[in-house]
Amino acid sequence: MKRTLWIALVAVLFFWLSHPTFAALVCGDRAKVIASLLAHYAEEPVAVGVTSNGGVIEVLSAPDGQTWTILFTRPDQVTCLLASGESWQDIAPVPASRGDPGDPA
Repeated sequence: MKRTLWIALVAVLFFWLSHPTFAALVCGDRAKVIASLLAHYAEEPVAVGVTSNGGVIEVLSAPDGQTWTILFTRPDQVTCLLASGESWQDIAPVPASRGDPGDPA
């Protein structure tokens, strides 16, 4: 009985720790990461934002939107890949409606 319980526990831990949340980040020098994404996927920055800790979040996309990548760059210029995928689509901003308290018009 103890052996069966032990095997079950090990199996659960294996699958839990292999979940993408626990996967190691892929990081490197920012210039090299950007150059690699441009060379292999024709991806270039399409959006950027500064985080509260001084890091930078960037979204890169191929011109046709076929591939995209989200990067986080620390203040020391180490860049880590956070996510990547296919079928990026730009969404046009929706203007605020009249009468909205945040709308100056």
